[in-house]
Amino acid sequence: MKNNFKLSLIILGIAMALCMPLQNPCYADNATPALNKDITAVTKEPISKKKIAFKFIMAMVGVATSSVIIYVGLSVYNKFFHNQPEPVVGLNSLRRPENFKESINLFLDKTNW
Repeated sequence: MKNNFKLSLIILGIAMALCMPLQNPCYADNATPALNKDITAVTKEPISKKKIAFKFIMAMVGVATSSVIIYVGLSVYNKFFHNQPEPVVGLNSLRRPENFKESINLFLDKTNW
């Protein structure tokens, strides 16, 4: 199981590295002044508060969506793949040890040592 997980992580990392191309250095060459004027005109444009609020709301929707996906995924995992221990019922689980030796024995009994 661990080897398959490691292998899948390695494959995922390689796929991400191949899918994200490196920036081409020729795009950084802005030798024409007309192009520079167009770029500065676009980048100096003021941003409205509605656009900022919309981007913030979309980011929060993304956070909420990912939280729900993680919660559902962990719930499914706990339901199908996680063996839950049976709850301890009885007086021994509620009993307080009287001395040091009893506390050690109680700890060892509860942890199945």
